[in-house]
Amino acid sequence: MDNSTQTETPPLYTPQKVTAGGMHSALGYLIAMTQRRLHEVLEQELQPLDLTAAQFVVIIRLFQQPGMTASDFCRILDYDPGAMKRLLDRIEHKGFIRRTRNPQDKRAVHLELTESGRQLQPEIMPKVCQAYNRLLHGFSADEAGQLEHLLQRILANSQITDIA
Repeated sequence: MDNSTQTETPPLYTPQKVTAGGMHSALGYLIAMTQRRLHEVLEQELQPLDLTAAQFVVIIRLFQQPGMTASDFCRILDYDPGAMKRLLDRIEHKGFIRRTRNPQDKRAVHLELTESGRQLQPEIMPKVCQAYNRLLHGFSADEAGQLEHLLQRILANSQITDIA
Protein backbone atom coordinates (compact mmCIF):
# COMPACT_ATOMS: atom_id res chain seq x y z
CA MET A 1 0.00 0.00 0.00
CA ASP A 2 1.31 3.46 -0.88
CA ASN A 3 2.21 5.41 2.26
CA SER A 4 1.38 8.73 0.58
CA THR A 5 -2.31 7.80 0.35
CA GLN A 6 -2.62 6.67 3.97
CA THR A 7 -4.15 9.01 6.50
CA GLU A 8 -1.66 9.54 9.28
CA THR A 9 -2.98 8.78 12.74
CA PRO A 10 -2.12 11.49 15.25
CA PRO A 11 0.01 10.29 18.16
CA LEU A 12 -1.95 9.10 21.17
CA TYR A 13 0.60 10.51 23.60
CA THR A 14 2.22 13.91 23.46
CA PRO A 15 4.47 15.59 26.03
CA GLN A 16 1.66 18.01 26.80
CA LYS A 17 -0.88 15.23 27.37
CA VAL A 18 1.46 13.27 29.63
CA THR A 19 2.36 16.41 31.58
CA ALA A 20 -1.28 17.45 31.94
CA GLY A 21 -2.49 13.96 32.89
CA GLY A 22 0.42 13.29 35.20
CA MET A 23 2.76 10.34 35.11
CA HIS A 24 0.25 8.19 37.00
CA SER A 25 -1.95 8.03 33.90
CA ALA A 26 0.91 7.37 31.47
CA LEU A 27 1.07 4.01 29.71
CA GLY A 28 4.53 3.07 30.94
CA TYR A 29 3.68 3.78 34.56
CA LEU A 30 0.42 1.81 34.36
CA ILE A 31 2.09 -1.21 32.76
CA ALA A 32 5.00 -1.15 35.24
CA MET A 33 2.72 -0.80 38.27
CA THR A 34 0.42 -3.57 36.98
CA GLN A 35 3.42 -5.87 36.56
CA ARG A 36 4.61 -4.98 40.05
CA ARG A 37 1.20 -5.69 41.58
CA LEU A 38 0.94 -8.98 39.66
CA HIS A 39 4.30 -9.98 41.10
CA GLU A 40 3.18 -9.07 44.63
CA VAL A 41 -0.11 -10.98 44.35
CA LEU A 42 1.67 -14.03 42.90
CA GLU A 43 4.13 -13.91 45.80
CA GLN A 44 1.24 -13.90 48.29
CA GLU A 45 -0.54 -16.80 46.61
CA LEU A 46 2.61 -18.92 46.16
CA GLN A 47 3.98 -18.32 49.67
CA PRO A 48 2.29 -21.43 51.15
CA LEU A 49 4.20 -23.51 48.58
CA ASP A 50 7.49 -21.83 49.58
CA LEU A 51 7.85 -20.36 46.09
CA THR A 52 8.49 -16.89 44.76
CA ALA A 53 7.06 -15.62 41.48
CA ALA A 54 10.42 -16.06 39.72
CA GLN A 55 10.81 -19.58 41.12
CA PHE A 56 7.32 -20.41 39.84
CA VAL A 57 8.35 -19.41 36.31
CA VAL A 58 11.38 -21.72 36.46
CA ILE A 59 9.38 -24.67 37.76
CA ILE A 60 6.53 -24.31 35.27
CA ARG A 61 8.90 -23.81 32.33
CA LEU A 62 10.90 -26.90 33.31
CA PHE A 63 7.67 -28.85 33.56
CA GLN A 64 6.81 -27.73 30.01
CA GLN A 65 10.34 -27.82 28.58
CA PRO A 66 12.70 -30.10 30.53
CA GLY A 67 16.41 -29.53 30.04
CA MET A 68 16.46 -25.76 29.76
CA THR A 69 19.66 -23.99 30.78
CA ALA A 70 20.41 -21.05 33.04
CA SER A 71 21.03 -18.97 29.91
CA ASP A 72 17.54 -19.80 28.67
CA PHE A 73 16.10 -18.48 31.93
CA CYS A 74 18.28 -15.36 31.83
CA ARG A 75 16.57 -14.47 28.55
CA ILE A 76 13.05 -15.37 29.77
CA LEU A 77 13.27 -13.54 33.10
CA ASP A 78 15.66 -10.79 31.95
CA TYR A 79 18.08 -11.68 34.75
CA ASP A 80 21.83 -11.30 34.69
CA PRO A 81 23.80 -14.55 35.06
CA GLY A 82 24.74 -13.85 38.71
CA ALA A 83 21.15 -13.24 39.78
CA MET A 84 20.04 -16.32 37.83
CA LYS A 85 22.67 -18.48 39.56
CA ARG A 86 21.41 -17.31 42.96
CA LEU A 87 17.77 -17.97 41.97
CA LEU A 88 18.59 -21.48 40.73
CA ASP A 89 20.70 -22.17 43.82
CA ARG A 90 17.70 -21.32 46.04
CA ILE A 91 15.35 -23.56 44.05
CA GLU A 92 17.91 -26.37 44.06
CA HIS A 93 18.42 -25.96 47.82
CA LYS A 94 14.64 -26.43 48.27
CA GLY A 95 14.97 -29.72 46.38
CA PHE A 96 12.76 -28.75 43.42
CA ILE A 97 15.39 -28.83 40.64
CA ARG A 98 18.76 -30.39 39.90
CA ARG A 99 21.52 -29.48 37.51
CA THR A 100 22.83 -32.12 35.12
CA ARG A 101 25.82 -31.92 32.80
CA ASN A 102 25.35 -32.63 29.14
CA PRO A 103 27.39 -35.78 28.39
CA GLN A 104 28.23 -34.46 24.90
CA ASP A 105 29.29 -31.01 26.16
CA LYS A 106 30.54 -30.91 29.76
CA ARG A 107 30.25 -27.10 29.78
CA ALA A 108 26.48 -27.23 29.25
CA VAL A 109 24.39 -27.65 32.38
CA HIS A 110 20.74 -28.53 31.96
CA LEU A 111 18.06 -28.09 34.59
CA GLU A 112 15.44 -30.66 35.45
CA LEU A 113 12.71 -31.01 38.01
CA THR A 114 13.13 -33.41 40.88
CA GLU A 115 10.20 -35.53 41.98
CA SER A 116 9.38 -32.83 44.58
CA GLY A 117 9.42 -30.22 41.83
CA ARG A 118 7.12 -32.27 39.59
CA GLN A 119 4.69 -32.73 42.48
CA LEU A 120 4.37 -28.93 42.81
CA GLN A 121 2.91 -28.43 39.34
CA PRO A 122 -0.71 -29.35 40.12
CA GLU A 123 -0.61 -27.12 43.22
CA ILE A 124 0.95 -24.12 41.47
CA MET A 125 -1.59 -23.47 38.74
CA PRO A 126 -4.62 -23.05 41.03
CA LYS A 127 -2.59 -20.49 43.04
CA VAL A 128 -1.65 -18.63 39.86
CA CYS A 129 -5.28 -18.62 38.74
CA GLN A 130 -6.28 -17.20 42.14
CA ALA A 131 -3.75 -14.39 41.66
CA TYR A 132 -5.06 -13.61 38.17
CA ASN A 133 -8.65 -13.70 39.37
CA ARG A 134 -7.83 -11.33 42.23
CA LEU A 135 -6.40 -8.84 39.75
CA LEU A 136 -9.35 -9.23 37.39
CA HIS A 137 -11.99 -8.92 40.13
CA GLY A 138 -15.04 -7.13 38.71
CA PHE A 139 -14.03 -7.69 35.09
CA SER A 140 -16.41 -9.51 32.78
CA ALA A 141 -15.06 -12.39 30.70
CA ASP A 142 -15.28 -10.11 27.64
CA GLU A 143 -13.32 -7.36 29.39
CA ALA A 144 -10.62 -9.81 30.49
CA GLY A 145 -10.39 -11.15 26.94
CA GLN A 146 -10.18 -7.63 25.55
CA LEU A 147 -7.42 -6.76 28.03
CA GLU A 148 -5.43 -9.83 26.97
CA HIS A 149 -5.94 -8.90 23.32
CA LEU A 150 -4.82 -5.31 23.89
CA LEU A 151 -1.72 -6.43 25.78
CA GLN A 152 -0.88 -8.83 22.96
CA ARG A 153 -1.15 -5.92 20.51
CA ILE A 154 1.21 -3.84 22.65
CA LEU A 155 3.68 -6.74 22.68
CA ALA A 156 3.34 -7.14 18.92
CA ASN A 157 3.92 -3.40 18.43
CA SER A 158 7.06 -3.63 20.57
CA GLN A 159 8.50 -6.02 17.96
CA ILE A 160 8.15 -3.47 15.17
CA THR A 161 11.53 -1.86 14.62
CA ASP A 162 10.54 0.77 12.06
CA ILE A 163 7.46 2.69 13.20
CA ALA A 164 7.03 5.68 10.98
